[in-house]
Amino acid sequence: MTDTNLSAAVAASEGAGTGTVSRALALLTVLADAGGSVTVKQVSDSMQVPPSTAHRLLQLLRKEGFVDAAAGGQYGIGPQFYRVAARVVGGKSPTAVAQPAIEAIAGIFNETVVFGLYLPTEGSLSFAARADGQQKLKYQIDLHQPLSLVWGASGKSVLAFLPEPVIASILAAEGPSPATGASPPLPAALAAELAEIRARGWAVSESEKLPDARGIAAPVFGPAGVIGCICLTSPKARMPHASIDAIGQEVAARAKALSHDLGAVNK
Repeated sequence: MTDTNLSAAVAASEGAGTGTVSRALALLTVLADAGGSVTVKQVSDSMQVPPSTAHRLLQLLRKEGFVDAAAGGQYGIGPQFYRVAARVVGGKSPTAVAQPAIEAIAGIFNETVVFGLYLPTEGSLSFAARADGQQKLKYQIDLHQPLSLVWGASGKSVLAFLPEPVIASILAAEGPSPATGASPPLPAALAAELAEIRARGWAVSESEKLPDARGIAAPVFGPAGVIGCICLTSPKARMPHASIDAIGQEVAARAKALSHDLGAVNK
């Protein structure tokens, strides 16, 4: 049986039409989010269906290669699931997936919004996409250039979710602020600021990367951890302080939704 007739097979197996197709898709989500193998009972509890239904769905998807059975009544992701997932991931980059999100934020606030990608080997960040509102910037935002993780909201929103040894290494190699020439923060001060970012869910900075600019950024996650950020940037004088929280919450909500779309678990 081919991939294209899987939905028909699911519907025929229980005579429940699109309702059963939805259950099969829900089962694939349970398997993807489990982080390992599952039992019939775990599937039954997660999907809130009888064990007999969970078992029937697992067996059906096993026949198609989307589920693998192991010893002890355990079930996991099958080779066909991996193949399909790899084709989907390979066909669309995180930047393309992020573009609608940053365009939506730019439309709401009429400001420039960028999507940044974390560059682990360089210990830096690079803006990979941007969307502009009706209000234009007076400073330049360059795409595809390595940028600091220590200075600016965009970098700190990523740095806050990296392992402590990585943070220490990045800080040790950091130079003065590109905007003011200020020395890098002391480790304890940076640690306190990053803790606040983790608790709040987004970062805000003023004149750290660019003079007279304010950034509001939230982290974006993938299956293995933080992969980048969404950042709204605007001249300080054009962004009232009263609106910062509202912008931060919107950026964080969009970043969380994007993280889900990119396969992050519990983000």
